Amino acid sequence: MKTTFAIATAAAVMMMAATGAMAKDCKTVAAAGSGLTQGIAEIMAKGGVKTLIDSRGMTAVGEPKVKCKDGGMLTECHAQQKACK
Repeated sequence: MKTTFAIATAAAVMMMAATGAMAKDCKTVAAAGSGLTQGIAEIMAKGGVKTLIDSRGMTAVGEPKVKCKDGGMLTECHAQQKACK
């Protein structure tokens, strides 16, 4: 049940943003995940980013950057990664 909640959270807050400094066909892909532990939240956030990149037919560049925040009962992590077509 917690996994379903984390996946739904990641899907709800997913976004894509392009920056001017990146190449024309590259974007920063971001997603969030939550879980009872930081490890679970990180896995969910990174999985959300990977899913978004794959579903858009893009290739990931480098490693995802992850920031986490303890929210009491659940930890929430936000991951972002550069991806190009």
